Amino acid sequence: MIKLHHHLAQLVAPLYLLQVLSPEAQNTTQNTTQYTRPAQTTLPPTTVLCDNLTSQTSGVQRRLNQYSELVRGRQCIVLSADPKGDLAQLINRLGDNTVILLSSGTTTTMKPSFSVTPVVGKTPVNYLIGSEIILKDGQDIIGAADNGFEVVIMPDGSYTDQFMVRVGDTSNFRFGETKDNNIRHITFRPTGPKGLRPIHSTVFGKCYNRRLIIENNVFHLPKDSGVRLDCSQSLDASANDMRTGPGLLFAHNTVKGKSYSQGGRELIPTEAVTIHHPDIKHQSQKLAIIDNIFQDKISEVGKFTLGPGSSINIFRNRIDVDNRGTNAHEVQMGHRMQKNGFAFKGITDSNAEPPLFNLAGNQIRVRNTAINIDGQMKLALACNYLQAVKPWRQEKHRYSLKAVDPLSLADQCKKSLSSSVGTTSHPSALCPIVNSWTAIDASPATALKGLTNLEGQLYFDPAICQAAPSHSVVITGTTATTTALGIMTTLNLLLIQ
Repeated sequence: MIKLHHHLAQLVAPLYLLQVLSPEAQNTTQNTTQYTRPAQTTLPPTTVLCDNLTSQTSGVQRRLNQYSELVRGRQCIVLSADPKGDLAQLINRLGDNTVILLSSGTTTTMKPSFSVTPVVGKTPVNYLIGSEIILKDGQDIIGAADNGFEVVIMPDGSYTDQFMVRVGDTSNFRFGETKDNNIRHITFRPTGPKGLRPIHSTVFGKCYNRRLIIENNVFHLPKDSGVRLDCSQSLDASANDMRTGPGLLFAHNTVKGKSYSQGGRELIPTEAVTIHHPDIKHQSQKLAIIDNIFQDKISEVGKFTLGPGSSINIFRNRIDVDNRGTNAHEVQMGHRMQKNGFAFKGITDSNAEPPLFNLAGNQIRVRNTAINIDGQMKLALACNYLQAVKPWRQEKHRYSLKAVDPLSLADQCKKSLSSSVGTTSHPSALCPIVNSWTAIDASPATALKGLTNLEGQLYFDPAICQAAPSHSVVITGTTATTTALGIMTTLNLLLIQ
């Protein structure tokens, strides 16, 4: 067991314990000697070389083993929860490139709050924040709970900030900051101990120049967005390999929306993930939404605005949400807003390269429109399963949706364990990438309903995956013939619907 000397103990943040104790000692936290420092001290908390952390709780040791490459050679701090502590205050005093491990140990006996249903079979260990966590360059926050527990971050009873975690700057990309930020294995609960709901967005990113990795978390949605990236600064991401702008990997998370009361009205969360990067050009392989679960009450699962020549990958997400209801934005604006699974916004400059949206292996079930198209853009659509009242909405008819060859996404389709399409053993080469459509709530909509300006081909007929493929319709202008290659539409689609 590594002992904390007195002069080191004085540097530990108030009401949080730097854990270097044995698992046996951690299981009896009420008997553990606790070290605190005076609240007025401004010195940063003491960290330990991650490689030197031994005799940790089972949850902490599991994360150290799991992320051995990530933590090697870096500074770590291992924390226990305290009902009187402020996790944000502590983290905001830590230096760059620090790994922050949140254990399921507690400094006192805590009574968990069940205002939001915890993970079935797990006891929540609540870390309270009194203000925003400001993530510095290279800082990682990793939940390290023992079996049977979950690490929860939630606002305290006096919380007044709009966000729980913030990254970046309103007007500066901070090009000198290039180390990734990781947020992993955390349950985010926007509701305070007294049932208050002050949070607008759980994670809010402005302009930054590193990658934000949000993986294996549980998000209970606040009023507006679970994760919102909003950077309106101009940047050509292809001009310099060290200046690529904000990146995001949002993967293997579970996102849950729940209705809430505000001003005497029952409202639902606005969006799960929002990316607003209208002036970041030619950014590729930096934005990805992969293998997530979105469920319950959410107005819109994803709203993505990209600049010219940029791209985003949206792969193998499972969406089953009820987006019927009113959100806070609708109350403020005084009119109804569109409810969609995904909403894509491109550009209006016909001389610039449209952004590219890659969709593969997603299951989208919503109680309104599956995909909303706004502006000029490119779309690669492979092995998705859409279930909605209407598959598409495209109002700005003068801007085209350009369907690009989806065969490059075939590997992503193979990774989808619950794909509704066939396999490469079937005779058609298009079988791995074909999409499926099912109308719900007695809707008469067909697979292309709502598209008004489409260039290229979208493949929606599962029949081509049968041993003896049946014919599907090719629409070219106002003339229809039959083939087994899929469905093709052109600019005159509106004329024949």
